Amino acid sequence: MAETVMNYPLVSIIIPVYNAEKHLAQCIESAMAQTWPNKELIIVNDGSTDDSFKIATSYSCSWIKVFDRPNKGASAARNEGMRNAQGEYIQFLDADDLISADKIEKQVTALLGDSNKLAVCSTVHFFDDDDPALSSASAYEDRFLIDAPPEHFLINLWGGYSDSGSMVQPNAWLIPRGIANKAGWWDEQLSLDDDGEYFCRVVLASEGIKKTEGYNYYRKYRNQNSLSAFKSHKGMNSLLLSVISKKSNLLKRSQAKEARFAIYKLLMDIMVSSYRRYPDIYARALKELPAHSPSGYKPSIGGPLASLVARIAGWKTARTLQLALKGLKNVKFKR
Repeated sequence: MAETVMNYPLVSIIIPVYNAEKHLAQCIESAMAQTWPNKELIIVNDGSTDDSFKIATSYSCSWIKVFDRPNKGASAARNEGMRNAQGEYIQFLDADDLISADKIEKQVTALLGDSNKLAVCSTVHFFDDDDPALSSASAYEDRFLIDAPPEHFLINLWGGYSDSGSMVQPNAWLIPRGIANKAGWWDEQLSLDDDGEYFCRVVLASEGIKKTEGYNYYRKYRNQNSLSAFKSHKGMNSLLLSVISKKSNLLKRSQAKEARFAIYKLLMDIMVSSYRRYPDIYARALKELPAHSPSGYKPSIGGPLASLVARIAGWKTARTLQLALKGLKNVKFKR
């Protein structure tokens, strides 16, 4: 890189790649365009069967390193990236997403001299065929990006203080390497909510959160059912294991009623989704409910009819009705 970078800490941008040929070049160029002068790109091809590896290697140079490995999943690819990263800060970036050119510069600048905290920025959700620059950041999600102690941040994010909660997409964070080392590796056994489980540990390994300028651009697809993974036993089991890890890590730090309420809500959501479909997952989630759990909480069922039934007859009756109606829709009648 032409610019002198001696006094600028190195930032490692880790991009796990699996069959992302359509958007990979745009993602890489988004990382290359960062105004922070001292950076490296660590691109890990996770056994792609399309032209992703070919596209990635076309950008290879002294500061863009490409690794090729058999398919083991995104978490394993991110761990491989971390093993090869040399930076003082870690930026994860999914291969079909983008970040604004000033994102890393704003975040490193905010953290200089305060390497025990994390930086997080706003996320702009945009559809695949839209220009992300014409979309706005999620005002709802921004409500949860608060400068707060770690436990408070997570309790608030998971709805422990109110009826609502949110999530933070991984690209929005910038992690000092010391915090990443303290938090540990991504859990490669998880297929769903692996990012939620990992960043729970990252947040708790820090001393707090700093909300910064810059944007994370998170790509969505109009014809993709984002809830499809929740329908499988593997996906639901992964989600349960993630929440059990969150429970263990958060309740070690706080036994406040709000902390227990946040975990209770996460487990209740799993119980609703797995009820009558996956009895083993339902039973374990029930067993994991925190001691002295709050009473009177009504989990979200979804849909006006189901919500009405839940208010009158309870969520289990409403869920049974949902499953029965879904079964009827799937019946194929012969003439």
